[in-house]
Amino acid sequence: MVREQRVTVALERLVTAGVISGEQRGAVLRAVHEQERAGRASGGRVAAEIVAYVGAGLVAAGLGLFLGTAWTQVAQTGRVVLLAVVAGCAIGGAVLLAGGCAGVFRRVPIASAGRVRLAAVLLALAAGAVCAAVATAVGQGRGDDAQLPASIAGLLVAVLGYLLVPSVLGMVTVAAFGVASLVEATSQVRSLWQGVILLLFGALWFGLAWRRVLVADWAGYVIGWLVLVLGAQSLTLGESPWRPAITGLVGVVCLALYVGRREAALVLGGGAAVAIAVGQAVADYTASGPAVASVVLGVGAVVLTVGLVVLLARPGARPHS
Repeated sequence: MVREQRVTVALERLVTAGVISGEQRGAVLRAVHEQERAGRASGGRVAAEIVAYVGAGLVAAGLGLFLGTAWTQVAQTGRVVLLAVVAGCAIGGAVLLAGGCAGVFRRVPIASAGRVRLAAVLLALAAGAVCAAVATAVGQGRGDDAQLPASIAGLLVAVLGYLLVPSVLGMVTVAAFGVASLVEATSQVRSLWQGVILLLFGALWFGLAWRRVLVADWAGYVIGWLVLVLGAQSLTLGESPWRPAITGLVGVVCLALYVGRREAALVLGGGAAVAIAVGQAVADYTASGPAVASVVLGVGAVVLTVGLVVLLARPGARPHS
Protein backbone atom coordinates (compact mmCIF):
# COMPACT_ATOMS: atom_id res chain seq x y z
CA MET A 1 0.00 0.00 0.00
CA VAL A 2 2.79 2.43 0.82
CA ARG A 3 4.51 1.67 -2.46
CA GLU A 4 1.32 2.19 -4.44
CA GLN A 5 0.72 5.48 -2.66
CA ARG A 6 4.20 6.69 -3.55
CA VAL A 7 3.68 5.75 -7.18
CA THR A 8 0.35 7.59 -7.23
CA VAL A 9 1.89 10.71 -5.70
CA ALA A 10 4.81 10.66 -8.13
CA LEU A 11 2.47 10.29 -11.10
CA GLU A 12 0.27 13.10 -9.84
CA ARG A 13 3.27 15.39 -9.69
CA LEU A 14 4.20 14.45 -13.25
CA VAL A 15 0.66 15.24 -14.40
CA THR A 16 0.74 18.58 -12.59
CA ALA A 17 4.09 19.41 -14.21
CA GLY A 18 2.68 18.53 -17.62
CA VAL A 19 5.11 15.68 -18.23
CA ILE A 20 2.35 13.09 -18.73
CA SER A 21 -1.38 13.28 -19.27
CA GLY A 22 -4.15 12.06 -17.03
CA GLU A 23 -4.83 9.16 -19.37
CA GLN A 24 -1.21 8.08 -19.23
CA ARG A 25 -1.29 8.26 -15.45
CA GLY A 26 -4.32 5.98 -15.41
CA ALA A 27 -2.64 3.50 -17.74
CA VAL A 28 0.46 3.36 -15.55
CA LEU A 29 -1.61 2.86 -12.40
CA ARG A 30 -3.57 0.04 -14.01
CA ALA A 31 -0.34 -1.64 -15.09
CA VAL A 32 1.08 -1.30 -11.56
CA HIS A 33 -2.07 -2.75 -9.99
CA GLU A 34 -2.06 -5.69 -12.43
CA GLN A 35 1.60 -6.37 -11.65
CA GLU A 36 0.88 -6.27 -7.91
CA ARG A 37 -2.00 -8.74 -8.30
CA ALA A 38 0.14 -11.03 -10.44
CA GLY A 39 2.90 -10.89 -7.84
CA ARG A 40 0.64 -12.08 -5.05
CA ALA A 41 1.15 -15.84 -5.06
CA SER A 42 -1.85 -18.10 -4.59
CA GLY A 43 -1.98 -20.77 -1.93
CA GLY A 44 -1.15 -23.48 -4.43
CA ARG A 45 1.84 -21.60 -5.74
CA VAL A 46 3.15 -20.98 -2.23
CA ALA A 47 2.75 -24.68 -1.42
CA ALA A 48 4.57 -25.62 -4.62
CA GLU A 49 7.42 -23.25 -3.76
CA ILE A 50 7.69 -24.77 -0.27
CA VAL A 51 7.76 -28.28 -1.75
CA ALA A 52 10.46 -27.20 -4.19
CA TYR A 53 12.64 -25.77 -1.41
CA VAL A 54 12.15 -28.94 0.65
CA GLY A 55 13.17 -30.99 -2.39
CA ALA A 56 16.27 -28.87 -2.92
CA GLY A 57 17.15 -29.32 0.74
CA LEU A 58 16.72 -33.08 0.48
CA VAL A 59 18.95 -33.16 -2.59
CA ALA A 60 21.63 -31.25 -0.71
CA ALA A 61 21.22 -33.54 2.31
CA GLY A 62 21.44 -36.64 0.12
CA LEU A 63 24.54 -35.31 -1.55
CA GLY A 64 26.07 -34.62 1.84
CA LEU A 65 25.27 -38.13 3.06
CA PHE A 66 26.76 -39.59 -0.09
CA LEU A 67 29.91 -37.54 0.40
CA GLY A 68 30.19 -38.76 3.97
CA THR A 69 29.58 -42.45 3.38
CA ALA A 70 30.30 -43.60 -0.15
CA TRP A 71 32.59 -40.85 -1.42
CA THR A 72 35.82 -42.76 -0.80
CA GLN A 73 34.45 -45.80 -2.63
CA VAL A 74 33.98 -43.86 -5.88
CA ALA A 75 36.86 -43.30 -8.25
CA GLN A 76 38.14 -39.78 -8.78
CA THR A 77 36.73 -39.59 -12.30
CA GLY A 78 33.32 -40.72 -11.04
CA ARG A 79 33.35 -38.01 -8.36
CA VAL A 80 34.12 -35.30 -10.89
CA VAL A 81 31.42 -36.54 -13.27
CA LEU A 82 28.85 -36.73 -10.48
CA LEU A 83 29.55 -33.17 -9.33
CA ALA A 84 29.52 -31.93 -12.93
CA VAL A 85 26.13 -33.56 -13.50
CA VAL A 86 24.78 -31.94 -10.33
CA ALA A 87 26.04 -28.54 -11.50
CA GLY A 88 24.64 -28.98 -15.00
CA CYS A 89 21.22 -30.07 -13.75
CA ALA A 90 21.13 -27.15 -11.33
CA ILE A 91 21.96 -24.62 -14.05
CA GLY A 92 19.42 -26.18 -16.41
CA GLY A 93 16.72 -26.12 -13.76
CA ALA A 94 17.50 -22.48 -12.98
CA VAL A 95 17.19 -21.52 -16.64
CA LEU A 96 13.83 -23.26 -16.89
CA LEU A 97 12.58 -21.53 -13.73
CA ALA A 98 13.70 -18.17 -15.11
CA GLY A 99 11.55 -18.62 -18.21
CA GLY A 100 13.89 -20.37 -20.61
CA CYS A 101 16.30 -18.66 -22.95
CA ALA A 102 14.06 -15.59 -23.13
CA GLY A 103 14.19 -15.11 -19.36
CA VAL A 104 17.94 -15.16 -18.73
CA PHE A 105 20.65 -12.51 -19.12
CA ARG A 106 18.20 -9.73 -18.26
CA ARG A 107 18.82 -6.69 -16.09
CA VAL A 108 15.69 -7.56 -14.11
CA PRO A 109 14.29 -11.13 -14.21
CA ILE A 110 10.87 -11.50 -15.83
CA ALA A 111 9.90 -14.59 -13.83
CA SER A 112 7.95 -14.39 -10.58
CA ALA A 113 9.79 -13.69 -7.33
CA GLY A 114 9.34 -17.26 -6.09
CA ARG A 115 10.82 -18.78 -9.24
CA VAL A 116 13.71 -16.32 -9.17
CA ARG A 117 14.51 -17.25 -5.56
CA LEU A 118 14.52 -20.96 -6.31
CA ALA A 119 16.62 -20.40 -9.45
CA ALA A 120 19.13 -18.45 -7.36
CA VAL A 121 19.37 -21.35 -4.90
CA LEU A 122 20.05 -23.78 -7.76
CA LEU A 123 22.71 -21.50 -9.25
CA ALA A 124 24.43 -21.19 -5.88
CA LEU A 125 24.35 -24.99 -5.63
CA ALA A 126 25.88 -25.19 -9.11
CA ALA A 127 28.74 -22.89 -8.10
CA GLY A 128 29.46 -25.03 -5.06
CA ALA A 129 29.33 -28.23 -7.12
CA VAL A 130 31.76 -26.86 -9.73
CA CYS A 131 34.09 -25.71 -6.98
CA ALA A 132 34.04 -29.20 -5.46
CA ALA A 133 34.51 -30.81 -8.89
CA VAL A 134 37.61 -28.75 -9.64
CA ALA A 135 38.99 -29.39 -6.17
CA THR A 136 38.48 -33.12 -6.70
CA ALA A 137 39.96 -33.10 -10.19
CA VAL A 138 43.17 -31.21 -9.36
CA GLY A 139 43.47 -32.05 -5.69
CA GLN A 140 44.84 -35.58 -6.02
CA GLY A 141 48.20 -35.40 -4.29
CA ARG A 142 48.33 -31.58 -4.43
CA GLY A 143 46.65 -30.77 -1.12
CA ASP A 144 46.14 -27.05 -0.59
CA ASP A 145 47.25 -26.24 -4.14
CA ALA A 146 43.76 -27.14 -5.35
CA GLN A 147 41.98 -24.51 -3.25
CA LEU A 148 42.80 -21.55 -5.48
CA PRO A 149 41.64 -23.05 -8.82
CA ALA A 150 38.57 -24.47 -7.08
CA SER A 151 37.66 -21.06 -5.64
CA ILE A 152 38.20 -19.35 -8.99
CA ALA A 153 36.04 -21.95 -10.75
CA GLY A 154 33.29 -21.41 -8.21
CA LEU A 155 33.62 -17.63 -8.68
CA LEU A 156 33.28 -17.90 -12.46
CA VAL A 157 30.16 -20.06 -12.18
CA ALA A 158 28.75 -17.70 -9.53
CA VAL A 159 29.26 -14.72 -11.86
CA LEU A 160 27.64 -16.66 -14.70
CA GLY A 161 24.74 -17.55 -12.41
CA TYR A 162 24.20 -13.91 -11.46
CA LEU A 163 24.27 -12.85 -15.11
CA LEU A 164 21.78 -15.59 -15.95
CA VAL A 165 19.33 -14.74 -13.15
CA PRO A 166 20.25 -11.61 -11.16
CA SER A 167 19.35 -11.99 -7.48
CA VAL A 168 20.55 -11.00 -4.02
CA LEU A 169 21.60 -14.59 -3.31
CA GLY A 170 23.61 -14.52 -6.53
CA MET A 171 25.38 -11.39 -5.32
CA VAL A 172 26.18 -13.05 -2.00
CA THR A 173 27.52 -16.13 -3.82
CA VAL A 174 29.77 -14.02 -6.04
CA ALA A 175 31.06 -12.09 -3.03
CA ALA A 176 31.74 -15.26 -1.03
CA PHE A 177 33.71 -16.97 -3.81
CA GLY A 178 35.43 -13.69 -4.65
CA VAL A 179 36.67 -13.19 -1.11
CA ALA A 180 37.73 -16.84 -0.89
CA SER A 181 39.66 -16.55 -4.17
CA LEU A 182 41.40 -13.33 -3.13
CA VAL A 183 42.31 -14.63 0.32
CA GLU A 184 43.67 -17.86 -1.15
CA ALA A 185 45.59 -16.02 -3.88
CA THR A 186 47.23 -13.69 -1.36
CA SER A 187 47.80 -16.24 1.39
CA GLN A 188 51.54 -16.38 0.71
CA VAL A 189 52.13 -12.62 0.59
CA ARG A 190 52.20 -10.00 3.31
CA SER A 191 48.98 -9.31 5.16
CA LEU A 192 49.12 -5.69 3.96
CA TRP A 193 48.56 -6.66 0.34
CA GLN A 194 45.76 -9.02 1.25
CA GLY A 195 43.99 -6.21 3.07
CA VAL A 196 44.56 -3.79 0.18
CA ILE A 197 43.14 -6.21 -2.38
CA LEU A 198 40.08 -6.83 -0.21
CA LEU A 199 39.61 -3.08 0.11
CA LEU A 200 39.68 -2.76 -3.67
CA PHE A 201 37.17 -5.60 -4.00
CA GLY A 202 34.85 -3.91 -1.51
CA ALA A 203 35.23 -0.60 -3.35
CA LEU A 204 34.23 -2.40 -6.55
CA TRP A 205 30.94 -3.46 -4.94
CA PHE A 206 30.33 0.11 -3.81
CA GLY A 207 31.00 1.35 -7.34
CA LEU A 208 28.60 -1.13 -8.90
CA ALA A 209 25.90 -0.24 -6.39
CA TRP A 210 26.46 3.49 -6.87
CA ARG A 211 26.06 3.14 -10.65
CA ARG A 212 22.87 1.13 -10.10
CA VAL A 213 23.97 -1.84 -12.20
CA LEU A 214 23.07 -4.42 -9.54
CA VAL A 215 19.67 -5.99 -9.01
CA ALA A 216 19.60 -4.60 -5.45
CA ASP A 217 21.70 -1.55 -4.63
CA TRP A 218 21.30 -1.96 -0.87
CA ALA A 219 22.72 -5.49 -1.04
CA GLY A 220 25.70 -4.18 -3.00
CA TYR A 221 26.39 -1.60 -0.29
CA VAL A 222 26.06 -4.21 2.47
CA ILE A 223 28.40 -6.64 0.71
CA GLY A 224 30.86 -3.84 -0.07
CA TRP A 225 30.80 -2.68 3.56
CA LEU A 226 31.49 -6.17 4.87
CA VAL A 227 34.40 -6.68 2.48
CA LEU A 228 35.82 -3.22 3.19
CA VAL A 229 35.75 -3.76 6.95
CA LEU A 230 37.29 -7.21 6.49
CA GLY A 231 40.02 -5.67 4.36
CA ALA A 232 40.66 -2.91 6.88
CA GLN A 233 40.99 -5.48 9.66
CA SER A 234 43.32 -7.62 7.51
CA LEU A 235 45.91 -4.91 6.86
CA THR A 236 48.05 -6.06 9.78
CA LEU A 237 48.18 -9.14 11.94
CA GLY A 238 48.75 -7.42 15.27
CA GLU A 239 47.72 -4.14 16.82
CA SER A 240 48.20 -1.26 14.41
CA PRO A 241 46.66 2.21 14.08
CA TRP A 242 45.91 1.42 10.43
CA ARG A 243 43.11 -0.97 11.34
CA PRO A 244 40.86 1.49 13.22
CA ALA A 245 41.94 4.34 10.95
CA ILE A 246 40.91 2.63 7.72
CA THR A 247 37.76 1.23 9.34
CA GLY A 248 36.84 4.74 10.47
CA LEU A 249 37.56 6.03 6.96
CA VAL A 250 35.15 3.42 5.57
CA GLY A 251 32.50 4.79 7.93
CA VAL A 252 33.17 8.38 6.87
CA VAL A 253 32.93 7.40 3.18
CA CYS A 254 29.62 5.63 3.81
CA LEU A 255 28.20 8.70 5.57
CA ALA A 256 29.47 10.98 2.79
CA LEU A 257 27.82 8.79 0.15
CA TYR A 258 24.60 8.87 2.14
CA VAL A 259 24.39 12.60 1.48
CA GLY A 260 24.06 11.92 -2.22
CA ARG A 261 22.24 8.59 -2.11
CA ARG A 262 19.72 8.08 0.70
CA GLU A 263 20.26 4.38 1.23
CA ALA A 264 19.71 3.07 4.74
CA ALA A 265 22.58 0.61 4.28
CA LEU A 266 25.00 3.52 3.87
CA VAL A 267 24.09 5.41 7.02
CA LEU A 268 23.84 2.23 9.10
CA GLY A 269 27.13 0.94 7.73
CA GLY A 270 28.80 4.29 8.31
CA GLY A 271 27.67 4.44 11.92
CA ALA A 272 28.69 0.82 12.52
CA ALA A 273 32.16 1.32 10.99
CA VAL A 274 32.80 4.44 13.08
CA ALA A 275 31.67 2.58 16.20
CA ILE A 276 34.00 -0.34 15.42
CA ALA A 277 36.91 2.02 14.78
CA VAL A 278 36.38 3.98 17.99
CA GLY A 279 35.94 0.85 20.07
CA GLN A 280 39.03 -0.75 18.59
CA ALA A 281 41.14 2.37 19.08
CA VAL A 282 40.05 2.72 22.68
CA ALA A 283 40.67 -0.96 23.40
CA ASP A 284 44.12 -0.98 21.77
CA TYR A 285 45.57 2.36 22.84
CA THR A 286 44.03 3.25 26.19
CA ALA A 287 43.71 1.64 29.58
CA SER A 288 40.11 0.67 28.63
CA GLY A 289 38.89 1.49 32.13
CA PRO A 290 35.39 2.55 33.15
CA ALA A 291 36.31 6.23 32.80
CA VAL A 292 37.24 5.89 29.13
CA ALA A 293 34.15 3.82 28.40
CA SER A 294 32.00 6.44 30.14
CA VAL A 295 33.53 9.22 28.04
CA VAL A 296 32.86 7.34 24.79
CA LEU A 297 29.32 6.58 25.93
CA GLY A 298 28.71 10.20 26.89
CA VAL A 299 30.04 11.57 23.61
CA GLY A 300 27.92 9.08 21.69
CA ALA A 301 24.82 10.10 23.64
CA VAL A 302 25.46 13.79 22.95
CA VAL A 303 26.00 13.20 19.23
CA LEU A 304 22.85 11.07 19.04
CA THR A 305 20.81 13.72 20.86
CA VAL A 306 22.06 16.52 18.60
CA GLY A 307 21.25 14.47 15.52
CA LEU A 308 17.74 13.69 16.70
CA VAL A 309 17.08 17.34 17.62
CA VAL A 310 18.26 18.55 14.22
CA LEU A 311 16.27 15.86 12.43
CA LEU A 312 13.04 16.58 14.29
CA ALA A 313 13.49 20.34 13.95
CA ARG A 314 13.69 20.22 10.17
CA PRO A 315 10.64 21.49 8.32
CA GLY A 316 8.45 18.62 7.24
CA ALA A 317 10.12 16.16 9.59
CA ARG A 318 6.91 15.65 11.53
CA PRO A 319 4.12 13.69 9.88
CA HIS A 320 1.31 15.75 8.39
CA SER A 321 -2.10 15.36 9.94
